[in-house]
Amino acid sequence: MTPTPAEQAPRYPVRLVAARTGLTAHVLRAWERRYGVVSPERTEGGQRLYSDLDIERLRLLRRLTDRGHAIGRIGSLPLAELARLDEEAGADVDAAASSGAGGSGRDAADDTRTSSASDAIAAVLRAARRLNAVELQAVLERTALTLGLLAFLDEVVAPALKRIGDGWADGSVSIAQEHMATAVFRRVLGRLLQAYEVTGSAPRLVVATPPGQVHEMGALMVAASAAAEGWGVVYLGPDLPVADLIGAVGQTDARAVAISAVCLQEGADLLATLGEIRTGLPERVPLLVGGAATLEIAVEATDAGALVIESLAQLRAMLRRLAAAEPSLNTTETKGSATKIVAEP
Repeated sequence: MTPTPAEQAPRYPVRLVAARTGLTAHVLRAWERRYGVVSPERTEGGQRLYSDLDIERLRLLRRLTDRGHAIGRIGSLPLAELARLDEEAGADVDAAASSGAGGSGRDAADDTRTSSASDAIAAVLRAARRLNAVELQAVLERTALTLGLLAFLDEVVAPALKRIGDGWADGSVSIAQEHMATAVFRRVLGRLLQAYEVTGSAPRLVVATPPGQVHEMGALMVAASAAAEGWGVVYLGPDLPVADLIGAVGQTDARAVAISAVCLQEGADLLATLGEIRTGLPERVPLLVGGAATLEIAVEATDAGALVIESLAQLRAMLRRLAAAEPSLNTTETKGSATKIVAEP
């Protein structure tokens, strides 16, 4: 398959590539210099910028070297050949897992990742109950590095926050424990968002929570997911006035807006706010909405012109579609292809 111009476009800085591939900046430089594994372009200021194809190639090379292949022997192979070697190695793992588990066919890598995520959630809850912010931050940062950002968000952050929220509701987690945990999650997600910051001509997404909505974990997860997809994120935080949100879209020439709403204390007010935002946005700018409150008024929100997104995975799929589409894509053309952003505890 012929690569698209978007896949070949240089736009990701080295720190983002390091986070996405699990390779350190030092290893990246060494592989480029010694083996020519990729050839990133440089900005006028000398910053190296990588493409989606570069990242895919580096991910394959890392997996293959982890499995025993020498980088000097595979570093110059075409992408298709690297993918073939990776597929063969994956088949060998499947066969070994099937044989070792009495033919169950489970992928050992999936088992390991599930175990890592479960262990991380348990460690998060222990640290929260101990009010140990240092331990909690260490667990989160270590898990993000081990699993990668997207799996970390989907498999650890979202379920852990839900467990903490449920515990607060039933009294097994105190207000102090919930507040401490939220503060640490906010700090870690903020750092990850900064690490994945995209420069250059990437499409921009404005992310915030609407007036009266002070819970921002869902919005932060959306922002981090979008950054990992190569979007330039303009994160404006919680409880943002409508006029400021609309003004930020115009000032940044944003391609889309994403908002998260958790509490439906005033459903009519939230619905009116969504209508006000939609009316104030250019027709070409989709309004992506989500969170527990939005899900309760999903039909009405859709009728108001919003796109309700159910999960981070659906959000990422929508962002990929928007990035590949013409800038004139409007909400009428996208309506019906989406549902809710992410429900935050």
